[in-house]
Amino acid sequence: MVRLFAAYLTPFALTLLGFGLNLKSAQAQIIYPFETIQEYETTIVPITANISRVTNTGINIDAPYGLTNFINTNYSELNPSTGVIKFSPDPATFNLENLPFGSITYFGSTNNKLFGTVSGTGLIDFQNLVGNVSDTITITGGEGKFNGATGTLTFVENNTISPNPTTMMKGRNLVSGNIIVPIKVPESDTNAALIGFGLIGATTLVRRNKFTFTTKINT
Repeated sequence: MVRLFAAYLTPFALTLLGFGLNLKSAQAQIIYPFETIQEYETTIVPITANISRVTNTGINIDAPYGLTNFINTNYSELNPSTGVIKFSPDPATFNLENLPFGSITYFGSTNNKLFGTVSGTGLIDFQNLVGNVSDTITITGGEGKFNGATGTLTFVENNTISPNPTTMMKGRNLVSGNIIVPIKVPESDTNAALIGFGLIGATTLVRRNKFTFTTKINT
């Protein structure tokens, strides 16, 4: 009887022990606020009548974490009848083939880098040659302290538009948002303690039943 009872509890105790030996690290994260004023030059290279490849190269004034520079490449499509312009890093969005995916990289003099993509929409006032753009930067990774980073940055810009679409333009905007970086921290010792108590309890229960069984026989 006692042996059967012990045999029943042994797998349970081993399961608890196995769980304790295979504890996974708890997931935590650090949130880095990001805000900077960007000043940049924009080069537009027409691909079709209304679709262009856009490259922004510039600096980040008072940029945090040493990310003083950036370069962004993506694609744009202009609707000449409405003035609406759409931006996307994916050339397939505009039915373009055999072209590289667009991206944005923040970098500087340190080993910190941020990688992401830019998408958004804008509206061009052809009469006054003014463009208003609202973009979202989706962070997809990084280097240095931003290894594995994710997050979202946003900005709105108002620029003067040149009547010549191939002319290099200058822009300025405020970018802000949060960068999230995952970190690993050890599990609390509470789990190990609970497992230990479980094993002790199982052993005590086996001994108690053994004592009761023996007493009944002697009686």
